[in-house]
Amino acid sequence: MKRCGRRSMSYVRTGVAAFALAIFGSAEVAYGQDVVTTKSGDRLVGEIKRVEKDVLTLETPYSDVDFKIEWEDVTSLESKRQFIVETFDGRRLTGSLSLDPDKKPVVQIAGTGVPLAEIAVVQPFERAFWSRWDTALDFGYSMTRTISAKQLSLGTNTSYRDERYVDVIFANIFNSSQDNAPDTKRWDLGNDFRRLLGNRWYANTTQDFLNSEEQGLDLRTTIGGGGGRYLLRSSSQYLSAGAGLAWTNEHYTDPLLPNKDSAEAYFGSEFMTEKLKITDLITRLTYYPSLTIDDRYRLAYRFDLDFNLPGDWYFRFGLFDNYDSQPPEGFSKNDYGWSNSFGFKF
Repeated sequence: MKRCGRRSMSYVRTGVAAFALAIFGSAEVAYGQDVVTTKSGDRLVGEIKRVEKDVLTLETPYSDVDFKIEWEDVTSLESKRQFIVETFDGRRLTGSLSLDPDKKPVVQIAGTGVPLAEIAVVQPFERAFWSRWDTALDFGYSMTRTISAKQLSLGTNTSYRDERYVDVIFANIFNSSQDNAPDTKRWDLGNDFRRLLGNRWYANTTQDFLNSEEQGLDLRTTIGGGGGRYLLRSSSQYLSAGAGLAWTNEHYTDPLLPNKDSAEAYFGSEFMTEKLKITDLITRLTYYPSLTIDDRYRLAYRFDLDFNLPGDWYFRFGLFDNYDSQPPEGFSKNDYGWSNSFGFKF
């Protein structure tokens, strides 16, 4: 019943759009780089913002609100702009969108016909470098009066992707205070740059920076490189595993402690899914065995569960843990915590 309701609303929206298009006959001249045709025969002119989670978002000059059209109601797309099209089996194509010459529900891109039923994501791929980035920002704050506990968290995640490259930059700040207990402060900054080699393999470089009072770290810098493979990959879900070599330098908050350098190997795994519809989940685990310090190893873990809210808002529940088998004397092996935050994607 719920699905039928969404579909009925979709037809109402497309009908309104078609009526508005008839009134504003000059819209195609002023705004019409993209054309979406639906099963009812309506030709909607505007700007395709994206296709994801079985919904096409279309911005038009005759409505203050973007149209949301069920993907199963779309029969064709036309645009001279450049797009990235991702299929459920992991293929990535770039180019303009044109009609199938046989009038089948197929989009022509880069000389290849792709059935609409196999398309998972359509995203504008503008020629300007900065237009290819997606960013999310979140903020969380909580307070418990009985023990005067306060917690503040800030986070950001920025991603870039084209046909062959994927780059993800993330940063988090965490601050916790409580009566009769020391304040806890930490921040981390990371980057994972991947060069895709076909649909499954990739080569990558990583850079990670961590400040943690719990472990006495003024700054830990880890720079590495290696490769990996997507064990499971579609535009809405993937599981990857990778390995490589890294160099780590550590500066401590105690000036009496000498700086420490270490050569390490790393083995990592990452899982992401958007198939839960109302939530997105991503989790990462990386294991760093030292090659130059006997019996030392580190673990870095992150878990984020995003609940999608109306518009581009979301609510995030996150967990993190950073383990060091040989921290400086007097400091904790584990630096872990959790956070709740609200965020916005743009």
